[in-house]
Amino acid sequence: MRRLVFVLLALSSAVAETVRYNADFEDRNLSAWVLPAAVDWEIASEGQNDFLRLRKAGEIGNPRRPLQYAIPKNLCVSDFDLRVKVRRSGGSMMITFGYQDTLHFYYAHLSRDNGNHAVHNGLFKVDGGERFRIAGTGSAPVLPDNDWHEVRIVRQTSTGKIEVFADNDPQPRFHHVDNSFRFGRIGLGSFNETGDFDDLRVQGQSSAECR
Repeated sequence: MRRLVFVLLALSSAVAETVRYNADFEDRNLSAWVLPAAVDWEIASEGQNDFLRLRKAGEIGNPRRPLQYAIPKNLCVSDFDLRVKVRRSGGSMMITFGYQDTLHFYYAHLSRDNGNHAVHNGLFKVDGGERFRIAGTGSAPVLPDNDWHEVRIVRQTSTGKIEVFADNDPQPRFHHVDNSFRFGRIGLGSFNETGDFDDLRVQGQSSAECR
C-alpha cells in the first residue's frame, strides 16, 4: 500500500499545472520583468491606456541574433496559448518563446515586410549559433502599418506544433513542427527596432525546467 501511495504521489506531482498570466501594464510597474537594460524600457500612456514601450533598440548578438526582449519573471511554460497586442514604430517587432538562454530559443519576427525577405516576417530559431528561418517564407506582413495588431502564438509540445496568427487570421500566418525546445520563457522585444506591447495573456502548462 505504501508503494502504491508513493507512486500515485509521484505521478500527481509530475502533472504540470495550468498557469494563467496577464499583463496590461496598468500598474505601471516593471519589477516583475527581466530587462536587458531598464533604461531602454518604459510604461507609456495614451489617454487612459498604459502599455509597455521599448524605447531604444538593443545590441545585436554575435553570432547574429536578437538580445533585446523583456521576460516576465517566474513564467516558464511548455504548451501555451499566447495573445498580445503589438505596435511597431520602426519596421518590426518580435516575440520570443521556448527561451532557455541567449543562444537557445524561438522567436516570431513580426514585420511590415512579407516573408520573401530573407530574415523578416516569419518563425526563427536560435540553436547555439546565428538565427535562421524555420517558417513564414512568402507570408503576408503581420504588422503592415503602425496600428495595434493582435498576435497569437500556440505551442503544443506533444506534436511539436507552433502556430502564429495575426489579427483575424482563420489559418496560421506561420506554422512549423519542431521540438528542440520543449519548455522555456516568453519575451517581448525587437531585433533592432522599437515599439509597443499591451494586454499580454498567456495560458499554458507550467514547467520547472527554466534556469
